[in-house]
Amino acid sequence: MKNDIFRIEHGILLGFKDNIRCPKNIIIPDTVTRIGNNAFSDCCLKNIIIPDTVTSIGEYAFYGCWSLKNIIIPDTVTSIEHHAFSDCWSLKNIIIPNSVTSIEDFTFTDCMYLESIIIPQSVTSIGSGAFNGCNNLKNVTIPNNVTNIGSGAFNRCNTLENVTIPDTVTSIGRCAFYGCKSLKSIIIPNTVTSIEEFTFGRCENLKNVIIPQSVISIGDYAFEDCKRLEGITIPNGVTSIGEHAFAGCKRLEGGVIIPNGAKIIRR
Repeated sequence: MKNDIFRIEHGILLGFKDNIRCPKNIIIPDTVTRIGNNAFSDCCLKNIIIPDTVTSIGEYAFYGCWSLKNIIIPDTVTSIEHHAFSDCWSLKNIIIPNSVTSIEDFTFTDCMYLESIIIPQSVTSIGSGAFNGCNNLKNVTIPNNVTNIGSGAFNRCNTLENVTIPDTVTSIGRCAFYGCKSLKSIIIPNTVTSIEEFTFGRCENLKNVIIPQSVISIGDYAFEDCKRLEGITIPNGVTSIGEHAFAGCKRLEGGVIIPNGAKIIRR
């Protein structure tokens, strides 16, 4: 692959030169230190080699590269910006290097065929919608240094069966696991103080949930339409339960036992 097809300024790869059609196979030259915003968005490429001179991947860099199946991100990369790989429908596997400290908002949203992803121990935050709509993602291990799982982070991951949330996590955003229809059980760590609205809504196969003593509030529709939910214990420290928090949970025997002093919010 000739370097003269790219527009490169001060080490930033901006895209292709005028009148150059996106090829299927790309080798990025080692003069590049950053893949710029939108550099390859809506490109039909299938394979790409990123050199170890690259330290950052810009927002929307590979957005809509629907033919891209595999990519190796070198461990020199410290920053992958929002929407960088969103709508890469054919992407099946990706390894995030341990030089990356956060997965930004919507980075892998709607990567519909993504089957596995390795999140390194260096990551401390998973952004909003990071894996939203990754329909084939079955298992996720969230590393021990993560403190925040953003809103809608795993929303509509329909085949997600297992997820491990470490006790370093203090915040799980609204809709974080909404519509994860294959999720059967979840243990919420005792570092979490609030279950936000819609967090586990429409997890239709969710049977067991352990809510820790640290939780003081459960948001609106938090467990809405968890049709197979059979057992849940609300700790005595809960002071607020949102509207329709357990609506449609038909298998909860004897309903939900509300702790003394808990306020049920109705609108």
